[in-house]
Amino acid sequence: MSENGDTFDLIIIGSGSGNHIPEFLDDWRIAMVERDVFGGTCLNRGCIPSKMLVLPADRAVEADEARSLGVDITVNGADWLAIRDRVFGRIDPISESGRGYRAERCENVTLIEGTGQFVRSEVDGMHAVDVDGRRITAPNVLVAVGSRPSLPPIAGLQECGFHTSDSIMRLDTFPSRLGIIGGGYIAAEMGHVFSGLGSEVSLFNRSTTMLSRHDSDIATTFTEEFGRRVSLQLGHLPTKVERTPQGIELHCDGSILIVDELLLATGREPNSDLLNCDLVG
Repeated sequence: MSENGDTFDLIIIGSGSGNHIPEFLDDWRIAMVERDVFGGTCLNRGCIPSKMLVLPADRAVEADEARSLGVDITVNGADWLAIRDRVFGRIDPISESGRGYRAERCENVTLIEGTGQFVRSEVDGMHAVDVDGRRITAPNVLVAVGSRPSLPPIAGLQECGFHTSDSIMRLDTFPSRLGIIGGGYIAAEMGHVFSGLGSEVSLFNRSTTMLSRHDSDIATTFTEEFGRRVSLQLGHLPTKVERTPQGIELHCDGSILIVDELLLATGREPNSDLLNCDLVG
């Protein structure tokens, strides 16, 4: 059944949630395709490292809030590089060991590193995937490609440069001033991390509350509490951004705010649109 390439029982595109292969498939020949770091978003740039950064931020904020309880605790600063390196000094080896396990120790799994896309199959009942010129086929395909940051249509973004949740946690220099565009859970979490560790955070959100997709009571209460620590610019977004010698200028309603780094946290969109899924129905 080969189409001038490798034939498998199952092709898995993505090594995040797709890496959870049940034991009853131990006798299947499986191809796992990964174009980026092994382990997907949650491990490398999502849930796990973000929670590891939240912990030291929590400690710093708790010290400040302790004064209202009559406890005098002073925070003398945060060593960003030490915090960052502790997090990714644990994350990166897990990713690499997972890659090594699949590539070297799983006899029924072939790890193929590259970008996979569906191509037209010439055999009934088989799906064909091209991975950077290597054609593989299987009757079963699991698509577990996750999502990518969605970017807002703001003038100057590409020219000025910005961060998303993919890169903000690995900064080499801690920003004294951080601008955030967005008001969902990523904006809230990173706003807490960076404000807690000492950055002056200014957040712009199109909605009039944070977490607008959550229960209204939660959104309202969180917005009130979060606004005590972060400068919230709600109900509008910058119309233009520009990098200058002084920093990144955010133009909004006739005023200009200057920050050192800019985080875009305006949602995510599925990567499945990059796979030519229309070829398989």
